[in-house]
Amino acid sequence: MYSRRMTLIVIISVIASFSIRTFGTIFPQIFKNILIVKATILINALFILSHLLFWLVFYWEYISTEKVTLKKTCILAIIGSFAVSANYMKKLPFVFGMNIHFPLFLMIPYFEAVVPLISSAFHLIFFVSFKKSLELDEQPRLSKPILSIIIGISIYICLHLIVLFNFLATDRFEWLEHMPRVVAVSTAPLIIVAVFSILFFYYRFYYFLDSGYKIETGNERSL
Repeated sequence: MYSRRMTLIVIISVIASFSIRTFGTIFPQIFKNILIVKATILINALFILSHLLFWLVFYWEYISTEKVTLKKTCILAIIGSFAVSANYMKKLPFVFGMNIHFPLFLMIPYFEAVVPLISSAFHLIFFVSFKKSLELDEQPRLSKPILSIIIGISIYICLHLIVLFNFLATDRFEWLEHMPRVVAVSTAPLIIVAVFSILFFYYRFYYFLDSGYKIETGNERSL
């Protein structure tokens, strides 16, 4: 069952990415070190890639067999994850000292500012639909975790709006931790709440998959 493995990998990558970004918010001077910058880019890219792989496996092993009615909204979430991964992957050549020319639309600042917001909206649509589709035997174990990730994603949508409004006002794209100190510090508690809300879902979903709940794999479906 790959879904459970991917859920664990996402949990680890979220913690790693969140930890280094939080540390960078508290001690922004560390980003003056080029090795720290490259390590941060690499960790964030691994997090985004693991998140995308989770959604692909989640769709294949769970949605397409147990929640067929959620196929369309899950595909939206996958598209959102893929678009965000493209945003991060274009930074990897810098880490390895390579010079790669990406399609022009990927390099437009509007793409970097708008895509995370749209992706979060797609994920929110999926989880709202997911919560409504829960069976009676799933509700005790998944209802609260799904509500938790809905809250976390909603917070991130608000944070992405701050980033977008800042971009429109200054014509310069910046993540929250790179904005003026007062903005970076004041939004940190919201980020902490959002991350822990999202982690709570993955943590409970990991044990939901380990509780004897049967997920039919692709090989089993072909028999």
